[in-house]
Amino acid sequence: MMGVENLRHEHNEITIMLDILEKVCGLLDAGEEIVHEHLEQLHDFMVVFVDQCHHTKEEKLLFPTLENIDGAESKKMIDMLLSEHETGRKYTKAIGETISGGGKIDPQDRANLVKYGRYYIKLLVQHIDKENNILFTMAEKKLSQEQNRKLFAEFEIVEEENIGIGKHEQLHGILHRLADIYL
Repeated sequence: MMGVENLRHEHNEITIMLDILEKVCGLLDAGEEIVHEHLEQLHDFMVVFVDQCHHTKEEKLLFPTLENIDGAESKKMIDMLLSEHETGRKYTKAIGETISGGGKIDPQDRANLVKYGRYYIKLLVQHIDKENNILFTMAEKKLSQEQNRKLFAEFEIVEEENIGIGKHEQLHGILHRLADIYL
């Protein structure tokens, strides 16, 4: 597998999570109760898979590689994407704070969860679109096959070091069980 292809595949999984989160926000907005463990699992996917795994691959490996090849041409785009990663972290933190009580969520936390959940969805939908259609297309043109293969090998190391062996697959399993419930 190639590095950019791996990131595109991860975007597909992140999109499933965003669809689940949108459904959950709609249910919460309508006054429905959501199993607290499901909220924790969604948040864990955001923190561990999206940020610690996927964004780290981009920030530590893809972005510097592109800047070395492309210089100023890619720098502006990369700076914008890095800023969006930071905004996503703020929303993820706010979501985590709303569910930190471990049980039934009070009305204010429910409203905040829906608000920050929808902010996060909107941000990542636009972010993924930029990466898939601009950044990754540029990367596929600029990177040699060898550079792209090397990125993938380095991505595997990031997964092992940042989230641990088997955690990636575990998170995908949880995500697909949640998709069976909510989608």
